[in-house]
Amino acid sequence: MRFLHLRFVLITLLMTGSALGQPDGRKIYVTHCASCHGDKGQGADGEYEEPLWGRKSVESLARYIHRSMPEEKEDTVVDEDAHAVARYIHEEFYSPAAQLRNRPPRVELLRLTNEQFRQSAADLIESFKRPQTFVPERGLRGRYFNVEKMDKEKEHVLERIDPTIDFNWGGGVPADKINQTGFSVRWSGSLLAPETGLYQFRVRTHNSALFLLNSFRGDDDKNSFIDAYVSTRNESHAKSGSKFLLGGRGYPVYLRYFTYKEKVASLHLEWKPPGGIWEAIPNDYLMPEVLDTVTVVGTKFPPDDRSLGYERGSGVSKEWQRASTYAAVELVNHLITYLGTVSGLSKEQRKDPATLRSYAHQFAARAFRRPLDAEQQERFVDRRFNHQPDPMVALRHSMLLVLTSPRFLYPGLADNDGRPDNFTVASRLALTLWDGLPDKKLLHAAGKGSLQSPEQITTQIQRMVLSNKTKRKMQGFFREWLALDEQHDLRKDPDLFPGFDEPLVRDLRRSLEHFVDEVVWSDRSDYRDLLLNKNIFLNERLATFYGAEPLQGDALRKVTLPNRPNSGILTHPFLLAAHAYHDNTSPIHRGVFISRNVLGRLLKPPVEAVAFKDDEFDPALTMREKITQLTKATSCMECHRVINPVGFSLENFDAVGRHRLEDNRKPVDTVTRYVNENEREIPIGSIHDVATMAAGSRLAHEAFITHLFHHFTKQSINAYGADTKASLHAKFVKSGYNIRSLLVELTKLAVGHNAEANPLAAK
Repeated sequence: MRFLHLRFVLITLLMTGSALGQPDGRKIYVTHCASCHGDKGQGADGEYEEPLWGRKSVESLARYIHRSMPEEKEDTVVDEDAHAVARYIHEEFYSPAAQLRNRPPRVELLRLTNEQFRQSAADLIESFKRPQTFVPERGLRGRYFNVEKMDKEKEHVLERIDPTIDFNWGGGVPADKINQTGFSVRWSGSLLAPETGLYQFRVRTHNSALFLLNSFRGDDDKNSFIDAYVSTRNESHAKSGSKFLLGGRGYPVYLRYFTYKEKVASLHLEWKPPGGIWEAIPNDYLMPEVLDTVTVVGTKFPPDDRSLGYERGSGVSKEWQRASTYAAVELVNHLITYLGTVSGLSKEQRKDPATLRSYAHQFAARAFRRPLDAEQQERFVDRRFNHQPDPMVALRHSMLLVLTSPRFLYPGLADNDGRPDNFTVASRLALTLWDGLPDKKLLHAAGKGSLQSPEQITTQIQRMVLSNKTKRKMQGFFREWLALDEQHDLRKDPDLFPGFDEPLVRDLRRSLEHFVDEVVWSDRSDYRDLLLNKNIFLNERLATFYGAEPLQGDALRKVTLPNRPNSGILTHPFLLAAHAYHDNTSPIHRGVFISRNVLGRLLKPPVEAVAFKDDEFDPALTMREKITQLTKATSCMECHRVINPVGFSLENFDAVGRHRLEDNRKPVDTVTRYVNENEREIPIGSIHDVATMAAGSRLAHEAFITHLFHHFTKQSINAYGADTKASLHAKFVKSGYNIRSLLVELTKLAVGHNAEANPLAAK
């Protein structure tokens, strides 16, 4: 027994290194590091407040500590001491594995995000009407009339689909058979909103016009959105208005125009979308078929939490509770006012208490995403109708109670322990892919018990992935991943870059969005095409500015720019211009963006930021030479040996993304060496080498997978198991890096995360 005890002590001493006189990493950390970094690497107030975590290897940490730590006492911890403390830090709290061990994440009970609340409310009302179906044809349907007297229309003499409403007829007429003395036009169709936000609209005309948007009736002049019907002496006048719209949905449009005995005729229907500029509403966002109205909650919510890098409904403040209550009141008032239209009930049915009670049962069940049990029927519906003599008041109280209930606001409350039931699966599918409620097909499948096997669930996911709602959410992911919504000001020095104006920037952003959409929704849906594809979308304005073959019109077409090393999103002019100064390139901004967002490298903010001041450098230097000089300090190069090579590889693109061979009359140098996550130096000749590296990098793949997972599920990927990321990566590679297949796989994980035996794990 004594021998075993001595043997245990000897083994322990050997493991700690004490028996061999090796340094004790923990003691070194406590002595030299803890005062600045905290006893567990959590940071220390007034010293180094950032937590001590990252992805460096033990060897990389040891080299950094040997060179640079502790600050101003760099010779204190070197060689074996540096390696010992690096090993201790890495194993105790620095590495991702240590972080997971010390603070294991869990799948959280989350409320609806602001977007999910609005989309769910719209889905709830739509479930009692016909679903929206988009047709491929674009434009508005116009019916043209001759008028012989004021407001006297006969049969239309012409019907056609107009691509846009952007007409300057002057003293002429729109077409043959149109009376020059007087004519009118009635357009109808739908507006397709690309993203959620506040839209501004404007009607400009020399004549008279009425614009109705998301209105129940096309002939309801009293409820016109923009009234420009009063014309003054045939002079051009404009009227405007704003509406909050939900992205991925279509809104009915009616536009009426009239001119009689006037010398000049014109009409322009314009918008300013979120983050955009005033322009004629483009053809891509107009459809000739009239869709049903969309119920849009306009109440302003406080911003959702983004502290983890993605939007989630984790915070329940008094402001949010107040806003969600006001939103529920707004929605119920709308429903009661337009009950006949939104409920599908006839006038006689709306007078029948039994029918209204039945409607209230359906309303609650669809809001709760599952059939009501007996207690819920009594609490949310029957009690209201039993104690309130006026059935309309009872209906109002019932709907308000439903919309403010945690059962609606916290979808996870209905989840069962163990294997999710059919209605839980339906709810999770809708929330993950659509940010909304299950549609009738999902609810029907759940009711039949047809959401149990992996094959049944996968079939529903594949159906849902192709819907406009999923496409909207995927577009939102790319706006987030590429930080598009952060790029509000791309203005450049007009003397250095004439022609780089707001309309061109608008076209550039649409070009990037078209490129991403084509990659994702192509048959290949190949992530690598985002980085390696040499095509770009241009129209006449962009082709002229970027030196392509001449094109005609505003429509975007896929081309290949000659004599330009294109490499997908990495060389798209919008992103190149977004990450550049107003008068020059910025290798640091470009390098940071690609390193973090694409390559998946962890870059912490510098302890002391150093501003780039161009006038402090020798004017004969190139931008690369200036940045090399600015970041040459050892403390800077720990991050800039990653950032600079990526930024330098793009130096043959100027501040607006045009290809160049010289900088400051010197040949551009893009050749450098990149230090990867394994501390290996990789030669870089151009941005194509960076793109090729990212296309084949597991770290880059996992960064993309993680971003996509967080955006769609609103949960931490690590909360679904330590091997989740590796499992998704293996399936991603096997699918040929298919983005849509990746979305299917992560949705299957989100659906079955708390199952005792996950039925999807083997698929």
